[in-house]
Formats: sequence, C-alpha cells, structure tokens
Amino acid sequence: MPSGAAAITAGDTKLVEAYGKEALFPAGQDVPAPSEVAVLRRGRPVGTGDIAWMPDADTYCLVSIRERGSDRQCFGLATKRKAQGYVHVGRGAPHGLGSEAEPHRLWLTVSVVENTSGPFAYTGGTPEHGTPVQEATVRFSSGRTMTFLTYEFPEGMEIPRDAEICSAGRTVCFKAFEPGDIGQ
Repeated sequence: MPSGAAAITAGDTKLVEAYGKEALFPAGQDVPAPSEVAVLRRGRPVGTGDIAWMPDADTYCLVSIRERGSDRQCFGLATKRKAQGYVHVGRGAPHGLGSEAEPHRLWLTVSVVENTSGPFAYTGGTPEHGTPVQEATVRFSSGRTMTFLTYEFPEGMEIPRDAEICSAGRTVCFKAFEPGDIGQ
C-alpha cells in the first residue's frame, strides 16, 4: 500500500475511481486496487489529475485523467540500479485538447527518484512558462520508496535545455527534459 503521500481528499477518491472506469486497461489485466495507487497531481475540475502505481519492482505506470480524455503509460526502470539516488526521467506526454481560450496543450513530464528525499526544484535554466516541480514520495508494497516529480510546460514554448532538477544540497541533480535513465 502506498504511504507517505498526502491524505486522500474527496476529489482524490473521485480521481482514483475514474482511472479504473476508463478503458485504459487491456482485457484481462487487473486494475490496481485504490490502496495500491498514489495521486501525483490533482487537476481541475475535481476528479482529474495523475495517478501512479508499480505493478512490479521495476515498472511504474501513470494514468492521466483529463476532462476530454485519458492516457495510460508504463515505464520500465533499470533492473540494476543504485540503491539510492537512481533517476528515471519520463517522456513528456501531451494532455488537454486546447480551446480558443487556451489553445496550447500542456506537456506533462514525470520523473522518478528512488530512495532519496527532496525537496526538489529547478536549477539552471528554469522554464519560464513551466509549472513548479510537484513531488509525491510513496512507499509501495514492493518495498520501493519512490519520489515522483511532475512538471508541465505549454506546447510550443521554448524549454531551456540546461534546466536541471536538484534535491536540497544538490545530492541528486538531473536534466529535467532529457528522457532516460540516469545514475545507473
């Protein structure tokens, strides 16, 4: 059961229920129990946001629930990795279909740091139009303690390639927008 994340709110309950109702799981695949998932980001309206879980010790999955659509992605972590400070930078994923009022879609990046506490923040070239780094530290039933870092930026906006995310004291630093595994 995940622990260490913020208390589940009424909005989270709606979000956690929504991911299982969406057609995001192939036939025959088990939908993780609500006790096995962690809410990473809460969106508006209530009931939208991002949820993560670990189906095994070397994989994490992300479901993004949005008003106009949902998405599910799973990412493999390196099977041999440092016990502390391993970093996996996920690929950016677009969400939001845009509208006349807000024509740009947002790109969500989810990065994972294992067995290292934050807080984490941008250093170097901070994205001018990006959101602050949000983090959720979770201990899963696999025994893994993961800190999920989420950050977004609008489509079509310039991203400083030197943008890094670092923990307090710069114990762990990594390129914010360079997908891949670091620290192996």
